[in-house]
Amino acid sequence: MSIKDNNFNGLYWLIFNEVFLIAHIILIKTLVGEFSVFQIVFMRSISSSIIIIPILFYLKNQNNVFVQFQANLTRVVLSFMAISIQFFTISNIQLAQVSTIGYLRPSIMSIFAYFILSEKQSKGRWLVLIVGFLSILLVFSPEKTSIQFIALLALLGSCCGSLSTIFQKFLSKKFSEIQLMVWYSVGISILSFPFCLYTWKEVSLSELIFMVLTGLLATSAQYFYIKAFRLSQASFLAPIQYFHIIPVLIIGYLIFSEIPSYQTLLGALIIIISLIGLLIWEKNR
Repeated sequence: MSIKDNNFNGLYWLIFNEVFLIAHIILIKTLVGEFSVFQIVFMRSISSSIIIIPILFYLKNQNNVFVQFQANLTRVVLSFMAISIQFFTISNIQLAQVSTIGYLRPSIMSIFAYFILSEKQSKGRWLVLIVGFLSILLVFSPEKTSIQFIALLALLGSCCGSLSTIFQKFLSKKFSEIQLMVWYSVGISILSFPFCLYTWKEVSLSELIFMVLTGLLATSAQYFYIKAFRLSQASFLAPIQYFHIIPVLIIGYLIFSEIPSYQTLLGALIIIISLIGLLIWEKNR
């Protein structure tokens, strides 16, 4: 199968990831107003661990799971930092703002993929990355110093998430999706546990169900995400993730009464037009 075919097969899995991720974001946005970030991160990751560890043994896929321990541990630490920062930003600014800041991650990831994985970049991809970055600058114009600080913190989270994805791409050559998911969920559970204990707050039955659901949705989304990046080049999928802004704008407005600015709408339009152009160009070249 050609690289182009693999890229578009990976795209299908990325779409599944997006659907589950949106549902996950809705639950997180609902919970972060009541509970600490670390409590949500722990409950999310421990729920995922309870599900996927039995699957690992059922598939008899536990062999060599501790190979390349240092690389796996590095990925887990980066992922823990990225997800904790992401949940914190969700609790402090609008979803549309969180997403536009997060769109720096694909750009950063493509740069890392170019230098670390030696993945070639076409002129079209570079152009879309530049247009996407400029659009993000247009969309995100913080009004307060506190928001500027959160934006800088979110940028750090994007760097951590990008590097984590690069490690994931590297490790996926030797590890199955389930093995990578076990490392991710169990590792983050261990890292977040002491912080969770310190900030623990009692939960109701409905809140507990929501927290468990975040784990279920996140586990499914992560599987689709790993599958997508196993099949496709990281630099191909990176700019496509800009599409995430559209459903985020919709749920932000309909569910959380967040009204996007005209800069946000204009930036989103520019991004979508750029993506459509990239997809058509990639498929026909």
